[in-house]
Amino acid sequence: MLDEFRALGGTAENISLKEGRFGRGLFPCDPSKPVKLHVPESLLVETKHIDFDDNRFRWHEDAPVGAPERVFLESYQRDFSWGVYRGQTEALLRMLAEAPAELRAHLASPLGVSRWLSGPTEAAIRQCYFGARAIRYKGNSVLMPVIELVNHRPDGAIFDREDGIAVSGSFDGEILARYGLTDAFDIFRYWGFASEEQPFALSIGMGVYTQAGEVAIERGDIDLDPKRTPFYPDVKIESGCITLSYMLLGHKSFPELAKANFYRIMRDAGRTDAEELFEKISQINKTEFLKLMAVSEKAAPPLRKLMQDIARIQLDALSCAV
Repeated sequence: MLDEFRALGGTAENISLKEGRFGRGLFPCDPSKPVKLHVPESLLVETKHIDFDDNRFRWHEDAPVGAPERVFLESYQRDFSWGVYRGQTEALLRMLAEAPAELRAHLASPLGVSRWLSGPTEAAIRQCYFGARAIRYKGNSVLMPVIELVNHRPDGAIFDREDGIAVSGSFDGEILARYGLTDAFDIFRYWGFASEEQPFALSIGMGVYTQAGEVAIERGDIDLDPKRTPFYPDVKIESGCITLSYMLLGHKSFPELAKANFYRIMRDAGRTDAEELFEKISQINKTEFLKLMAVSEKAAPPLRKLMQDIARIQLDALSCAV
């Protein structure tokens, strides 16, 4: 597969496919030497062109992909991706479909999970499987062969998206990259697994009503522009309602950051109840994740462990606010 990948312009230096702590993943053949992975634009095809023939992956006949690239990409999906690993996605969807009604209801609201609650239909399996393996490239959602095999860690390598998709560097063990800058709960919502190392927690979406006015919290993307205060959300004030694009509630490495940001937002908005409001929002979040642990008790053992791991990781990060 790698020989064909390189023949089509891909770069794969010093890599091997093995089973590791996170399951199947990529490892350096020689840890003393750097790793270089690069998928050229010619192999990055938008997910909107995905098609199926009797559940076999293929690209739609109108997809903008050359004949050699099409053959490689469809063979890759058959032998290394969809053809051999779709079953894991189906199993998670089935467990959630068969989960206790109280767990399903709690995930739907207030936790806002929808992708994984559709049941193990072919449409849902495809949506969840490829949704978890796509990446944004120049404003489009594309699949990235080979690099999709790299597993996640929040302090892992950053995907280079300037000219194709690339990951490079030196790795003592497994080659790991950061899928996204988000918390443990969104790691589950987007990718379907628990990540032990997530260092911070964001609030669930909610509206909090007080005598001084409403505060609405969304789950938007984190903007880490170096000119901005780290983890400082977009703030909109309209008709007395303060809307935050997201809200940091705790960070293991920077335990003072969550309250500092929120207090500044409230002060700039002319509010004097920042401390009480922060504690109220934090307590609501803690209550919902404690409930997630409770309503998971009667779920199938693998699902129970997944839900309780996510709740535990989130609660741990939530506690890091001083």
